[in-house]
Amino acid sequence: MRKREKLIVLGIILAAIVSIMVIGVAMGIANFAGAQKNPKLDYMPPVNSTFTFHAASVGDKTATLALWKLPGESAEIHQYKGVVENVKGMTKEKVIEDSEPMTCALWRVTDPSDPNFYGSYYYAIKDNTLYYFLEKQSTGEINWYQTPLKTASFPLRVGDSWTGKCDFYTNTPRTGEFLSPTYESKDLISDSMEIRGTVEKKENVTTAAGTFECYKVNTVFTTRTGSGLTKTTTNITIERWWSPKLNYFVKEHSATEMKTLIGSRSGTIDKELIGYKIV
Repeated sequence: MRKREKLIVLGIILAAIVSIMVIGVAMGIANFAGAQKNPKLDYMPPVNSTFTFHAASVGDKTATLALWKLPGESAEIHQYKGVVENVKGMTKEKVIEDSEPMTCALWRVTDPSDPNFYGSYYYAIKDNTLYYFLEKQSTGEINWYQTPLKTASFPLRVGDSWTGKCDFYTNTPRTGEFLSPTYESKDLISDSMEIRGTVEKKENVTTAAGTFECYKVNTVFTTRTGSGLTKTTTNITIERWWSPKLNYFVKEHSATEMKTLIGSRSGTIDKELIGYKIV
Protein backbone atom coordinates (compact mmCIF):
# COMPACT_ATOMS: atom_id res chain seq x y z
CA MET A 1 0.00 0.00 0.00
CA ARG A 2 1.43 3.41 -1.00
CA LYS A 3 2.01 6.09 1.64
CA ARG A 4 -0.79 8.29 0.31
CA GLU A 5 -3.26 5.40 0.44
CA LYS A 6 -2.15 4.55 3.97
CA LEU A 7 -2.80 8.07 5.20
CA ILE A 8 -6.25 8.16 3.64
CA VAL A 9 -7.00 4.82 5.30
CA LEU A 10 -5.82 6.38 8.56
CA GLY A 11 -8.53 9.02 8.32
CA ILE A 12 -11.10 6.30 7.72
CA ILE A 13 -9.99 4.21 10.67
CA LEU A 14 -9.77 7.14 13.07
CA ALA A 15 -13.37 7.89 12.21
CA ALA A 16 -14.17 4.25 12.90
CA ILE A 17 -12.76 4.57 16.40
CA VAL A 18 -15.24 7.33 17.11
CA SER A 19 -18.27 5.34 16.01
CA ILE A 20 -17.23 2.25 17.90
CA MET A 21 -16.59 4.22 21.06
CA VAL A 22 -20.20 5.33 21.34
CA ILE A 23 -21.31 1.74 21.99
CA GLY A 24 -20.37 0.47 25.47
CA VAL A 25 -19.66 -3.27 25.52
CA ALA A 26 -18.29 -5.78 27.96
CA MET A 27 -16.46 -9.07 27.98
CA GLY A 28 -14.63 -11.27 30.46
CA ILE A 29 -11.18 -9.73 30.84
CA ALA A 30 -9.58 -11.93 33.47
CA ASN A 31 -6.44 -12.16 31.36
CA PHE A 32 -5.55 -8.50 31.76
CA ALA A 33 -7.72 -6.81 34.38
CA GLY A 34 -8.95 -7.14 37.93
CA ALA A 35 -11.97 -9.04 39.19
CA GLN A 36 -15.41 -8.27 37.79
CA LYS A 37 -17.76 -6.46 40.17
CA ASN A 38 -21.45 -5.68 39.94
CA PRO A 39 -22.13 -2.55 41.99
CA LYS A 40 -25.30 -0.77 40.96
CA LEU A 41 -24.67 2.41 38.99
CA ASP A 42 -27.57 4.86 38.89
CA TYR A 43 -26.84 5.69 35.24
CA MET A 44 -26.46 2.08 33.98
CA PRO A 45 -29.19 -0.56 33.55
CA PRO A 46 -29.22 -3.77 35.62
CA VAL A 47 -26.49 -6.27 34.72
CA ASN A 48 -27.32 -8.50 31.69
CA SER A 49 -30.04 -6.16 30.40
CA THR A 50 -30.18 -6.25 26.59
CA PHE A 51 -31.14 -3.73 23.89
CA THR A 52 -31.79 -4.68 20.26
CA PHE A 53 -31.35 -2.11 17.48
CA HIS A 54 -32.11 -1.88 13.80
CA ALA A 55 -29.24 -0.14 11.98
CA ALA A 56 -29.31 1.32 8.46
CA SER A 57 -26.37 2.97 6.70
CA VAL A 58 -26.26 4.93 3.44
CA GLY A 59 -23.68 6.93 1.51
CA ASP A 60 -20.15 6.45 0.29
CA LYS A 61 -18.76 3.04 1.22
CA THR A 62 -15.53 4.56 2.55
CA ALA A 63 -17.43 6.87 4.89
CA THR A 64 -19.81 4.19 6.18
CA LEU A 65 -16.86 1.88 6.80
CA ALA A 66 -15.50 4.72 8.90
CA LEU A 67 -18.51 4.03 11.12
CA TRP A 68 -17.85 0.27 10.92
CA LYS A 69 -20.87 -0.44 8.74
CA LEU A 70 -21.18 -1.42 5.10
CA PRO A 71 -24.06 0.34 3.33
CA GLY A 72 -27.28 -1.53 4.07
CA GLU A 73 -29.29 -2.78 7.03
CA SER A 74 -28.36 -4.92 10.02
CA ALA A 75 -29.25 -5.68 13.63
CA GLU A 76 -27.24 -5.21 16.84
CA ILE A 77 -27.71 -6.59 20.34
CA HIS A 78 -26.16 -4.54 23.15
CA GLN A 79 -25.80 -6.19 26.58
CA TYR A 80 -24.60 -4.55 29.78
CA LYS A 81 -22.17 -6.87 31.58
CA GLY A 82 -21.41 -4.99 34.79
CA VAL A 83 -18.29 -3.36 36.22
CA VAL A 84 -14.65 -4.44 36.04
CA GLU A 85 -11.95 -2.90 38.18
CA ASN A 86 -8.24 -2.23 37.60
CA VAL A 87 -8.39 -2.17 33.79
CA LYS A 88 -5.16 -0.88 32.28
CA GLY A 89 -4.61 0.42 28.78
CA MET A 90 -3.51 -2.08 26.12
CA THR A 91 -2.24 -2.19 22.58
CA LYS A 92 -2.07 -5.30 20.43
CA GLU A 93 1.49 -5.84 21.61
CA LYS A 94 1.36 -5.16 25.32
CA VAL A 95 -0.24 -3.71 28.44
CA ILE A 96 0.56 -0.02 28.92
CA GLU A 97 2.19 -0.37 32.32
CA ASP A 98 2.22 3.35 33.10
CA SER A 99 -1.49 3.79 32.28
CA GLU A 100 -3.81 4.51 35.19
CA PRO A 101 -5.88 1.46 36.27
CA MET A 102 -9.53 2.30 35.66
CA THR A 103 -12.87 1.04 36.93
CA CYS A 104 -14.98 0.39 33.84
CA ALA A 105 -18.60 -0.20 32.85
CA LEU A 106 -18.62 -3.07 30.35
CA TRP A 107 -20.88 -3.72 27.38
CA ARG A 108 -20.98 -6.38 24.67
CA VAL A 109 -22.32 -5.84 21.14
CA THR A 110 -23.17 -8.73 18.82
CA ASP A 111 -24.72 -9.12 15.39
CA PRO A 112 -27.41 -11.86 15.44
CA SER A 113 -26.13 -13.09 12.07
CA ASP A 114 -22.74 -13.91 13.66
CA PRO A 115 -23.33 -14.50 17.40
CA ASN A 116 -19.86 -15.94 18.01
CA PHE A 117 -18.19 -12.64 17.13
CA TYR A 118 -18.62 -9.63 19.40
CA GLY A 119 -16.99 -6.43 20.49
CA SER A 120 -16.27 -5.72 24.15
CA TYR A 121 -16.16 -2.07 25.17
CA TYR A 122 -14.96 -0.47 28.38
CA TYR A 123 -16.22 2.90 29.58
CA ALA A 124 -13.99 4.23 32.34
CA ILE A 125 -15.98 5.51 35.34
CA LYS A 126 -15.04 8.41 37.58
CA ASP A 127 -17.22 10.82 39.58
CA ASN A 128 -20.47 9.83 37.78
CA THR A 129 -18.80 10.43 34.42
CA LEU A 130 -18.23 7.92 31.61
CA TYR A 131 -15.05 8.06 29.50
CA TYR A 132 -14.21 6.28 26.25
CA PHE A 133 -11.29 3.96 27.08
CA LEU A 134 -10.80 0.52 25.49
CA GLU A 135 -12.31 -1.94 22.99
CA LYS A 136 -11.43 -5.58 22.41
CA GLN A 137 -12.86 -8.13 19.97
CA SER A 138 -13.81 -11.71 20.79
CA THR A 139 -10.85 -12.74 18.58
CA GLY A 140 -8.48 -11.13 21.09
CA GLU A 141 -7.67 -8.12 18.90
CA ILE A 142 -7.41 -4.75 20.63
CA ASN A 143 -9.29 -2.42 18.30
CA TRP A 144 -8.50 0.76 20.18
CA TYR A 145 -7.17 2.14 23.43
CA GLN A 146 -6.97 5.78 24.40
CA THR A 147 -6.32 8.02 27.34
CA PRO A 148 -9.80 8.54 28.86
CA LEU A 149 -12.02 10.90 26.86
CA LYS A 150 -15.25 12.18 28.44
CA THR A 151 -18.50 10.97 26.90
CA ALA A 152 -21.08 12.30 29.42
CA SER A 153 -21.70 13.13 33.09
CA PHE A 154 -24.77 11.98 35.00
CA PRO A 155 -27.41 13.00 35.68
CA LEU A 156 -27.66 14.64 32.26
CA ARG A 157 -28.68 18.30 32.31
CA VAL A 158 -29.83 20.41 29.37
CA GLY A 159 -27.13 22.94 28.54
CA ASP A 160 -24.17 20.89 29.80
CA SER A 161 -21.22 20.97 27.40
CA TRP A 162 -17.62 19.72 27.33
CA THR A 163 -14.56 19.47 25.14
CA GLY A 164 -11.60 17.11 25.12
CA LYS A 165 -8.57 15.77 23.31
CA CYS A 166 -6.86 12.40 23.60
CA ASP A 167 -3.93 10.18 22.66
CA PHE A 168 -4.85 6.80 21.26
CA TYR A 169 -3.79 3.49 19.74
CA THR A 170 -5.85 1.64 17.13
CA ASN A 171 -5.66 -1.37 14.84
CA THR A 172 -6.69 -0.99 11.18
CA PRO A 173 -8.00 -4.52 10.55
CA ARG A 174 -8.74 -4.18 6.84
CA THR A 175 -5.16 -3.24 5.93
CA GLY A 176 -3.10 -4.90 8.64
CA GLU A 177 -1.56 -1.54 9.51
CA PHE A 178 -1.34 -0.32 13.09
CA LEU A 179 -1.74 3.24 14.28
CA SER A 180 -0.40 4.40 17.62
CA PRO A 181 1.03 7.90 17.76
CA THR A 182 1.72 7.70 21.48
CA TYR A 183 2.52 4.10 22.31
CA GLU A 184 3.68 2.05 19.30
CA SER A 185 4.37 4.44 16.43
CA LYS A 186 4.40 2.63 13.08
CA ASP A 187 4.58 5.22 10.30
CA LEU A 188 0.96 6.41 10.30
CA ILE A 189 0.49 9.40 12.59
CA SER A 190 -2.66 11.26 13.65
CA ASP A 191 -2.21 14.96 14.27
CA SER A 192 -5.15 15.16 16.68
CA MET A 193 -8.49 13.81 17.86
CA GLU A 194 -10.87 16.28 19.48
CA ILE A 195 -14.39 16.10 20.90
CA ARG A 196 -17.16 18.63 21.59
CA GLY A 197 -20.28 17.45 23.42
CA THR A 198 -23.55 19.15 24.35
CA VAL A 199 -26.78 18.07 26.05
CA GLU A 200 -29.11 19.95 23.72
CA LYS A 201 -32.64 19.36 24.96
CA LYS A 202 -35.18 17.03 26.51
CA GLU A 203 -37.89 15.56 24.28
CA ASN A 204 -40.10 12.53 23.70
CA VAL A 205 -38.84 10.05 21.12
CA THR A 206 -40.95 7.30 19.54
CA THR A 207 -39.25 4.08 18.41
CA ALA A 208 -40.44 0.60 17.48
CA ALA A 209 -39.90 -0.32 21.14
CA GLY A 210 -42.08 2.50 22.49
CA THR A 211 -42.06 6.21 23.32
CA PHE A 212 -39.44 7.49 25.76
CA GLU A 213 -38.60 10.79 27.41
CA CYS A 214 -35.00 11.43 26.35
CA TYR A 215 -32.08 13.81 26.53
CA LYS A 216 -30.63 14.61 23.12
CA VAL A 217 -26.82 14.51 23.32
CA ASN A 218 -24.83 15.90 20.40
CA THR A 219 -21.16 14.94 20.05
CA VAL A 220 -18.76 16.12 17.34
CA PHE A 221 -15.43 14.36 16.77
CA THR A 222 -12.69 15.84 14.59
CA THR A 223 -9.55 14.04 13.42
CA ARG A 224 -6.77 15.52 11.29
CA THR A 225 -4.29 13.25 9.56
CA GLY A 226 -1.49 13.54 7.03
CA SER A 227 -0.02 16.66 5.45
CA GLY A 228 0.21 18.27 2.04
CA LEU A 229 -1.57 16.20 -0.62
CA THR A 230 -2.49 13.54 1.95
CA LYS A 231 -4.04 15.91 4.49
CA THR A 232 -7.45 14.61 5.61
CA THR A 233 -9.96 16.14 8.02
CA THR A 234 -12.74 13.88 9.25
CA ASN A 235 -15.77 15.21 11.12
CA ILE A 236 -18.25 12.84 12.73
CA THR A 237 -21.42 14.18 14.32
CA ILE A 238 -23.29 11.75 16.55
CA GLU A 239 -26.75 12.54 17.91
CA ARG A 240 -28.02 10.19 20.60
CA TRP A 241 -31.28 10.17 22.49
CA TRP A 242 -30.61 8.88 26.01
CA SER A 243 -33.51 7.52 28.07
CA PRO A 244 -33.21 7.96 31.87
CA LYS A 245 -35.87 5.24 32.23
CA LEU A 246 -33.73 2.64 30.42
CA ASN A 247 -30.33 4.19 31.24
CA TYR A 248 -29.33 3.76 27.60
CA PHE A 249 -29.86 5.42 24.26
CA VAL A 250 -32.93 4.53 22.18
CA LYS A 251 -32.01 6.28 18.94
CA GLU A 252 -28.80 7.40 17.23
CA HIS A 253 -27.90 9.31 14.07
CA SER A 254 -24.26 9.41 12.95
CA ALA A 255 -22.94 11.44 10.01
CA THR A 256 -19.38 11.30 8.67
CA GLU A 257 -17.70 13.75 6.30
CA MET A 258 -14.13 13.19 5.13
CA LYS A 259 -12.39 16.05 3.32
CA THR A 260 -9.18 15.77 1.31
CA LEU A 261 -7.56 17.89 -1.40
CA ILE A 262 -8.99 15.53 -4.01
CA GLY A 263 -12.58 15.62 -2.78
CA SER A 264 -14.89 14.58 0.04
CA ARG A 265 -16.84 11.50 1.09
CA SER A 266 -19.85 11.22 3.37
CA GLY A 267 -22.16 8.65 4.90
CA THR A 268 -24.76 8.22 7.64
CA ILE A 269 -25.92 5.50 10.01
CA ASP A 270 -29.22 5.46 11.89
CA LYS A 271 -30.00 3.14 14.80
CA GLU A 272 -33.39 2.66 16.43
CA LEU A 273 -34.34 0.56 19.44
CA ILE A 274 -36.70 -2.25 18.42
CA GLY A 275 -36.73 -4.26 21.64
CA TYR A 276 -35.21 -4.51 25.11
CA LYS A 277 -35.15 -6.67 28.23
CA ILE A 278 -34.43 -5.14 31.64
CA VAL A 279 -33.29 -7.89 34.01
